[in-house]
Amino acid sequence: MTSLMDHSVDPCTDFFSYSCGTWYNKTTLDANQSTINVPTVLEAAADKVIEKLLNAKLPKLAEFYDACMDTATLDTLGLAPIEVHLKAIRSTNSTVEAIFRGATISKATGVPMFVKLSVSPDAIETTRNVLSAKPVGLPLDQNDFYEPVWSLIEKPYRKYLAKIFRLAGHAKAEAEAATDVVIFFLRTSLQLQAFGFDVRARSNTTTVVVRNFRYLDDIERLLRVLTVDSLKTIIEYKVLDFNAPFLSTPFVKAHSNFYDKIKNGLKEPPSRAMMCRGQVETSIGELLGSYYLKEVWTDKTAAEANLLVLKLKAAFMTGLESAEWLDDATRANAQDKLSKLTHLVGGPKNPKTYPTLTFDPKAYIANLNKVSAFDTTFNLALIDTAVDKHLWNKLALALNGYYQPSKNRIVIPAAYLQPPFFDAKADPSANYGAIGFIIGHEISHGFDNRGRRYDGNGTKKPWWTETAAKIFREKAECFVEQYGSMDVKSELTGDLLGKLDGRRTRGETIADNGGLNTVYRAYRDFVNAEVEATKYTKEAGEKMFWIRYAQSWCEKNSDAHLQVLLTDVHPPGRHRVIGTVQNSVDFAKAFNCPVDSPMNPTKKCVLW
Repeated sequence: MTSLMDHSVDPCTDFFSYSCGTWYNKTTLDANQSTINVPTVLEAAADKVIEKLLNAKLPKLAEFYDACMDTATLDTLGLAPIEVHLKAIRSTNSTVEAIFRGATISKATGVPMFVKLSVSPDAIETTRNVLSAKPVGLPLDQNDFYEPVWSLIEKPYRKYLAKIFRLAGHAKAEAEAATDVVIFFLRTSLQLQAFGFDVRARSNTTTVVVRNFRYLDDIERLLRVLTVDSLKTIIEYKVLDFNAPFLSTPFVKAHSNFYDKIKNGLKEPPSRAMMCRGQVETSIGELLGSYYLKEVWTDKTAAEANLLVLKLKAAFMTGLESAEWLDDATRANAQDKLSKLTHLVGGPKNPKTYPTLTFDPKAYIANLNKVSAFDTTFNLALIDTAVDKHLWNKLALALNGYYQPSKNRIVIPAAYLQPPFFDAKADPSANYGAIGFIIGHEISHGFDNRGRRYDGNGTKKPWWTETAAKIFREKAECFVEQYGSMDVKSELTGDLLGKLDGRRTRGETIADNGGLNTVYRAYRDFVNAEVEATKYTKEAGEKMFWIRYAQSWCEKNSDAHLQVLLTDVHPPGRHRVIGTVQNSVDFAKAFNCPVDSPMNPTKKCVLW
């Protein structure tokens, strides 16, 4: 901890540099890096474990991964893995038959056709799962289809489309004609998806939530007016585009040359190993996660993490009780919501390990199709069942904690609960300052400008009095003004790159400040209750708490990354640290910061 600090800096002048200065000065960005921070350290640690698991010949995992890595077999197979689907499409003679064939292929393989079906909590009756129908996403961003971007990518996109049609056996003229049909369809679909409102269509047995009802009507009309040949072309395109990364080398290169290099601006495409790892995580991530948990997770860690969450929830409840600006009705509703907050830490207790499936190390696409069919059956079985708030939708190896308003729950995966964020051997001041803040941050999201619109059951409905809502907006505006006045400067030249968008970052800054106040309250209560809570004196322990919090956000950025952060909901690490400690009277007391010193301004923004 102390090795990262720069003791030559006054903590009351620049607490970020005081806490991170030596680390910052010794850290350099590689040519391919845009930022280095604690999450990149966690990512590197997780990568080592995952690489070990992927090469350990573990049941099911090895066969799936090896099939992806075996490019020699994929090159030998060529179109064979999808040939049955291409023949089915090309042999159709009517619109109805073509749509039926497309739906059959979609169900068997997961290829998205014209409507995306999913199972999720009902927005109105949030305790029940319903079937949802919504437009299928486009292969490109909406802005990509408009000028000036379209003029830059149209030619390479046409080249890609023509290439995959040629690889599928079409003559040059046929491939070029097919490309015109596909682009017409995609640009028309873009216009259809511009409309958006929800309609709940009910039958006697199942509720189907239709998102963008007009799209469904319009896409049906479009499919009816397309010639049979054009419709067959669209369906074949969807099969080819979806499967291109999983086929022979020419398909993979064509797909990567457009999507990786042109669309995403990568100088070099991901290695085959990285691509296969990504597909393992996408397809059988819970199986990989189950092996990951065995490597990094223990019952002791789980118990300590759960206890920490409970302490943070209790501390937030204390904050609600003492918030003088809340009226009794709103306070009671907020307390009810907090009491219903669910938390998940580590990973799923009953992960999908695909017990009924066997994977063939020589049949990559067949393996993918098996998983897709399994997942479809699994998800459809959830229709009209009670929502299980303990069912994970993130992997244990994901480096992202989050709050989910529709389920009123926070999720902290095992990969996040690793050193340096969480260490069972570390002093509590360090764990409270680091992972404790993350937990407090996520709890606070339930009461930020977005989360406050959902009640304890995850239903989006008003539960605030007008008076309390007005005061909330005024307090939230304080954060908008504070962070909106912060300069973002180049870390190379010191030149001004811009100012933070205080309104865009509002949800995160409310959660940052609420989370820090909450975790400090929890740490203070813990130290007061435990005689030997920390190896430090009370004063030293408090300083370590604040320093460890700040060091969780030690960060070095390129100008390009800072430009991205200017339009992101998360401020840069420096600004997250500075903004929160400026608002904390407890921080100012711990470091004896004079009033109106840079880290202790008179005006402070406080919500939770």
